Amino acid sequence: MANIEFYTHDSQPYTFPDSSAVKRVMARISSWADVNGFERVIFWQNEEDLQKFHVQLGESRLAYWIPDSAFLEGKQDIEAQLDYARGAQRRESAGYGKFDR
Repeated sequence: MANIEFYTHDSQPYTFPDSSAVKRVMARISSWADVNGFERVIFWQNEEDLQKFHVQLGESRLAYWIPDSAFLEGKQDIEAQLDYARGAQRRESAGYGKFDR
């Protein structure tokens, strides 16, 4: 089972309010990570816009972000968001990251 972590911009642990929507989204993230071979998925809160969480897949901290509403409301397709982040990770590792910023 993948480790899902959230941090504030200053590296403090961050937690969302306990709700059925948040639990459902966390389970979907964990399932996605397991299927895609990621042991850790970390989300970092943006310092300038606290509603944005940047994605870190494994050791790769990305410029790609997901809004907090995706976690709180569970209405967005979180798997598609993570697929986009995985694409950003591949572009960055191929040297195209500077164009994605």
